[in-house]
Amino acid sequence: MNHKRQNQIEQLAKGLLTETNCYSYPPINVIEVAKRKGIDIIDFHFGEEVSGVLITKNNKSTIGVNPDNSTVRQRFTIAHELGHYSLGHQRNGMFVDTPERYFTMFNFRNSNSSTGEHIQEREANAFAASLLMPRDLIFIVIEDLKSSFNVRSDEDLLEELAKKFEVSTQAMGFRLSNLNTLW
Repeated sequence: MNHKRQNQIEQLAKGLLTETNCYSYPPINVIEVAKRKGIDIIDFHFGEEVSGVLITKNNKSTIGVNPDNSTVRQRFTIAHELGHYSLGHQRNGMFVDTPERYFTMFNFRNSNSSTGEHIQEREANAFAASLLMPRDLIFIVIEDLKSSFNVRSDEDLLEELAKKFEVSTQAMGFRLSNLNTLW
């Protein structure tokens, strides 16, 4: 994804946080963001390979999330599906990644989605990262942690950032790398 598109996605995510009045010190309340957009979130046991789904029918959207996943995975999944919604990837009906395996008209988050092979999946991942870990909040928290936390290593700081934002250390590492942030 080019730099211009990444910046557009950053601005869209920040705009959504501002619009829903959910832009605050981390962690971002992604469930409240969805709720304020009129999007229902339901638990659905998809199996190990599927994390979530975005369903849109008659201009009403629902996000299905796998409750068997860790809390940080569920948060990222909800943010990812909000990305599909906000980026206009949805259509009336449902998105499909693996239709023959589960349902006929669903777009699933699965293990292939996280590889970023498809442009819409990469964009939804970038949106999720921007929504859960807003650029300017990362820098504020880094400064807060440096002044209040005895940082012994980059790994310590990475772990503390991930805890503050309620994301995985892997997601935070990717986010910092994508922001070209050296802490």
